[in-house]
Amino acid sequence: MIRKNIIGIPIKNLEDPMSRLAKTLNKKQRIILQVGLVRNIVECFKDIDNDIFLISNDLEIEKLADQLEINFYNTKSIGLNKEVIEFSNNFKNYKGWIICHSDLPYITKFFAKTISQEIQGSDILIAKSKDTGTPFIAGSVNFSEFKFGVKSFEKHTKYLMKNNYEYKQIYSTEFTYELDDESDYQNFLLNQPRWFKKLKI
Repeated sequence: MIRKNIIGIPIKNLEDPMSRLAKTLNKKQRIILQVGLVRNIVECFKDIDNDIFLISNDLEIEKLADQLEINFYNTKSIGLNKEVIEFSNNFKNYKGWIICHSDLPYITKFFAKTISQEIQGSDILIAKSKDTGTPFIAGSVNFSEFKFGVKSFEKHTKYLMKNNYEYKQIYSTEFTYELDDESDYQNFLLNQPRWFKKLKI
């Protein structure tokens, strides 16, 4: 049975995850945090209508996907954009698609279900992080022009406007707040979600 949505979560490896938090957390703590983040995102999006993939070419990430009982997309490409573009070849088999960064700490089941349903009413849904990145992008139309990196939100929206895509910006904290640097983490500690409180960090 073909499910409605395909969800890709790119994650390079667990060798030195979330390196910008190295002054606050040691390597073991950052691995625990990264796995906890991914686990929460997966559990929120797990649904009969969603096929979830971790996108990587790393063996440890494949093992993580097995532990989470989701799919693993073994990319042959190198670099985030090339990996996601390769993964996007699968979009045509689904009604909707989602690319979700692995450092979004506030996603809940309610918001995951809401956004999964909202995809069908929009060409493209896109979120902007504080550094004008693109932590979350989704759609119901075939799309492969991913431009992650510095000021990626501007690059994405410029391309969408130029090529006449209808897009809607998402403002919810659940899809815009990333654990990207020290200040993000310190603010996060003031408003900890339930999944994080269960971690031993």
